[in-house]
Amino acid sequence: MSDLSFHVHQFVPDAAGAELAHRIALLKARDYAAALRSRTPCEHSISLAAYAHEVAGDFVFASVDEPALKLAVIYCRAVLQAALAAETLERCQ
Repeated sequence: MSDLSFHVHQFVPDAAGAELAHRIALLKARDYAAALRSRTPCEHSISLAAYAHEVAGDFVFASVDEPALKLAVIYCRAVLQAALAAETLERCQ
Protein backbone atom coordinates (compact mmCIF):
# COMPACT_ATOMS: atom_id res chain seq x y z
CA MET A 1 0.00 0.00 0.00
CA SER A 2 1.47 3.36 -1.02
CA ASP A 3 1.63 6.18 1.46
CA LEU A 4 -1.05 8.11 -0.43
CA SER A 5 -3.41 5.15 -0.48
CA PHE A 6 -3.09 5.13 3.30
CA HIS A 7 -4.40 8.71 3.36
CA VAL A 8 -7.27 7.86 1.03
CA HIS A 9 -8.23 4.84 3.12
CA GLN A 10 -8.46 7.02 6.23
CA PHE A 11 -11.52 8.71 4.69
CA VAL A 12 -12.67 6.21 2.04
CA PRO A 13 -11.78 2.78 3.47
CA ASP A 14 -13.31 0.76 0.62
CA ALA A 15 -11.58 2.62 -2.22
CA ALA A 16 -9.85 0.21 -4.60
CA GLY A 17 -8.84 -0.15 -8.24
CA ALA A 18 -9.57 2.79 -10.53
CA GLU A 19 -11.38 4.66 -7.77
CA LEU A 20 -8.31 4.51 -5.54
CA ALA A 21 -6.04 5.53 -8.43
CA HIS A 22 -8.21 8.57 -9.19
CA ARG A 23 -8.30 9.62 -5.54
CA ILE A 24 -4.51 9.32 -5.33
CA ALA A 25 -4.21 11.39 -8.53
CA LEU A 26 -6.40 14.06 -6.94
CA LEU A 27 -4.18 14.11 -3.86
CA LYS A 28 -1.16 14.58 -6.11
CA ALA A 29 -2.91 17.33 -8.08
CA ARG A 30 -3.85 19.09 -4.85
CA ASP A 31 -0.28 18.90 -3.58
CA TYR A 32 1.16 20.05 -6.92
CA ALA A 33 -1.26 22.97 -7.02
CA ALA A 34 -0.22 24.04 -3.51
CA ALA A 35 3.45 23.88 -4.49
CA LEU A 36 2.84 25.85 -7.67
CA ARG A 37 0.97 28.56 -5.77
CA SER A 38 3.90 29.00 -3.41
CA ARG A 39 6.61 29.27 -6.04
CA THR A 40 5.19 31.23 -8.95
CA PRO A 41 5.11 35.03 -9.14
CA CYS A 42 2.47 34.92 -11.91
CA GLU A 43 -0.94 36.06 -10.66
CA HIS A 44 -2.85 34.13 -13.34
CA SER A 45 -0.94 30.97 -12.51
CA ILE A 46 -1.63 31.46 -8.80
CA SER A 47 -5.36 31.86 -9.46
CA LEU A 48 -5.54 28.77 -11.63
CA ALA A 49 -3.50 26.70 -9.18
CA ALA A 50 -5.75 27.83 -6.34
CA TYR A 51 -8.79 26.72 -8.31
CA ALA A 52 -7.24 23.33 -9.13
CA HIS A 53 -6.38 22.93 -5.44
CA GLU A 54 -9.97 23.68 -4.47
CA VAL A 55 -11.52 21.28 -6.99
CA ALA A 56 -9.12 18.46 -6.12
CA GLY A 57 -9.86 19.00 -2.44
CA ASP A 58 -13.60 18.97 -3.08
CA PHE A 59 -13.50 15.61 -4.86
CA VAL A 60 -10.65 13.60 -3.34
CA PHE A 61 -12.69 12.26 -0.41
CA ALA A 62 -16.18 12.99 -1.75
CA SER A 63 -18.82 10.32 -2.02
CA VAL A 64 -18.98 10.27 -5.83
CA ASP A 65 -18.72 7.51 -8.41
CA GLU A 66 -15.59 6.53 -10.34
CA PRO A 67 -16.52 8.36 -13.58
CA ALA A 68 -16.91 11.62 -11.63
CA LEU A 69 -13.52 11.10 -9.99
CA LYS A 70 -11.96 10.42 -13.40
CA LEU A 71 -13.46 13.63 -14.78
CA ALA A 72 -12.24 15.60 -11.75
CA VAL A 73 -8.70 14.31 -12.36
CA ILE A 74 -8.86 15.29 -16.04
CA TYR A 75 -10.22 18.70 -15.08
CA CYS A 76 -7.60 19.39 -12.41
CA ARG A 77 -4.78 18.34 -14.70
CA ALA A 78 -6.08 20.65 -17.44
CA VAL A 79 -6.33 23.59 -15.04
CA LEU A 80 -2.80 22.91 -13.79
CA GLN A 81 -1.53 22.77 -17.37
CA ALA A 82 -3.19 26.14 -17.96
CA ALA A 83 -1.47 27.48 -14.82
CA LEU A 84 1.90 26.34 -16.12
CA ALA A 85 1.17 27.86 -19.53
CA ALA A 86 0.24 31.17 -17.89
CA GLU A 87 3.49 31.14 -15.96
CA THR A 88 5.50 30.44 -19.11
CA LEU A 89 3.71 33.12 -21.12
CA GLU A 90 4.34 35.71 -18.44
CA ARG A 91 8.07 34.93 -18.60
CA CYS A 92 7.96 35.48 -22.38
CA GLN A 93 6.79 39.09 -22.05
